[in-house]
Amino acid sequence: MEKVLRCSILIVDDFNNVLVAERGKGKGATKTWGLFGKEIKGKEDEEKCITKAVDKDIKCNIFDLKPFKEYFKEEGNGLKVFRGSIKEYITCHKSINQVKWIGKNDIDKYEFNEEDIKILKDFFNI
Repeated sequence: MEKVLRCSILIVDDFNNVLVAERGKGKGATKTWGLFGKEIKGKEDEEKCITKAVDKDIKCNIFDLKPFKEYFKEEGNGLKVFRGSIKEYITCHKSINQVKWIGKNDIDKYEFNEEDIKILKDFFNI
């Protein structure tokens, strides 16, 4: 049985750029870029899950939240990806080094995990 256990979001601006965050603090830590998201906890619904993740990471409210796509692994565990926008000043959580807006041509300039690369390529139709 397929079940969504995690949610992510593509935060998009008016020019179809996506907001990504660099994480990894401390000496010797691997710094990687990625989208915003978290695991669903308890009876939390998917929209509440992603809203809480964005509020924690960048202290913003999401506008125009819409489902984008669902990804399932062989075990039946799923990831639901949303799309939305922000209209506020960004204040990063201490776990985030920096945030950047990237476009279709910028994907190869940053180190992403496999899952986020797939989501970004699907979004940009690469």
